[in-house]
Amino acid sequence: MNAAVLMGPSEIVYKQVPDPVCPDDGVLLKIEACGICGSDLRTYEGGSSNKIYPSIIGHEFAGVIVESNNSDYAKGMALTVAPMIPCGECWCCVSGMQNLCENMREIGLATGIPGGFAEYIALSGDILKKGCINVVDEGVDHTHSVISETASSVLSAHENANLVMEDLVVVIGAGTIGLLHSEIAKIRGCKETMVIEMNEEKVKLAEERGFEGLYNFNSGSEELKKLIMDKTKGRGADVVITACPAGQAQTDAIQLVRKRGKVIFFGGIAKGQTPPIDTNRIHYNEINIYGASAYTPMTNRKAYELISSGRIKAGKYITHEYALKDIEKGFKDMKAGKMIKGIVIP
Repeated sequence: MNAAVLMGPSEIVYKQVPDPVCPDDGVLLKIEACGICGSDLRTYEGGSSNKIYPSIIGHEFAGVIVESNNSDYAKGMALTVAPMIPCGECWCCVSGMQNLCENMREIGLATGIPGGFAEYIALSGDILKKGCINVVDEGVDHTHSVISETASSVLSAHENANLVMEDLVVVIGAGTIGLLHSEIAKIRGCKETMVIEMNEEKVKLAEERGFEGLYNFNSGSEELKKLIMDKTKGRGADVVITACPAGQAQTDAIQLVRKRGKVIFFGGIAKGQTPPIDTNRIHYNEINIYGASAYTPMTNRKAYELISSGRIKAGKYITHEYALKDIEKGFKDMKAGKMIKGIVIP
């Protein structure tokens, strides 16, 4: 089969590799679509020191079963697959926090399990049983269903921080993640959402796709702060979400939130770039800080249902499609801020 193989940092090669074999208790999936995510870009550029080369990456994908040795999954079924495979046995898992599993395995992140930037993938029975697998309903576009992986992380953050109807929610970053934060906040009934994006081209792209509540500001802009204070009679935002891998955004978020407000740190930042945080402001204003990392299989199911039901219009996120051989261009377009969501079609 053809695959995009990561040979080393920033070196990906489109080539033929051996076809995967259907596991005794698993399935062989023909991949129809695989999303390009910020995590894929980080993995492509080097990621963490424990990455394995060569690897087939790509961790948000959908496809059709072409061979099955598992009685629960028949040939011809369409599946959407997210990368998290919790062990189900550690303290976090048995406490309902599978997203923080101490023995987490991941598909397509260059840690040992091949991913979706290929024509086929083999899924073992263990993955089918413990992982984030959803049967795609008839009529749901494969390219739309892969958005459920990103939406899962966003929904998990909202549930953990308990966003409510009265909230003014400020989201820093207008990529797929930031726009999903805005949309899911609206679905949860939040009063108003503001998406802050410093890249004017990205703001225009999002507006052209039908997204609303976008503001072309740097997160540290005094004009932005004044706007938020005017909207809230000087209190500050109820919730601020950093939906970008920028330490400065985390610093600024503390300055934009009200007393006893909530800040969600959603984007991880590079090592050595820990931002200065005003801990006195957190202390004296009793600001609540939430980390947000991944999701449980149950949350993944909820996110998929938001898309399959049409409550999230997944199609409007997809601005670019790429052939598998052109995946490197997809990474370059993402890094340049030219897309909202890119999808690879093998």
